[in-house]
Amino acid sequence: MDKDLFGERIRIAREAKGLSQEEFAARISRDQRAVSLYERGKRRIAATDLPLLAQVLDVPLMYFYEGETILDDVDAAMQHELRHLPNLDAKRTALELVRVFRDGLERQG
Repeated sequence: MDKDLFGERIRIAREAKGLSQEEFAARISRDQRAVSLYERGKRRIAATDLPLLAQVLDVPLMYFYEGETILDDVDAAMQHELRHLPNLDAKRTALELVRVFRDGLERQG
């Protein structure tokens, strides 16, 4: 992924969450300088650190890869979310919503 775009996504999510660079840095156990370098695309972030960033920024992990994912990644993300629904009724409702959405798209196309 493009480091500049990745950094911009971090900045946008951080600002949307209302966090300063210092506050965000403290929550991810880094210093403010590291966050600044991340946001300017001057420093790479280890893949193992992404889940923590996503959690602190309250964004899905896929947020960092939007526009660069392949279909299998999206399918896996959907399955992950469905697995975390609280019960079978919730899962059936989510499935029905996806079907309604799909049908609507097919009617438009």
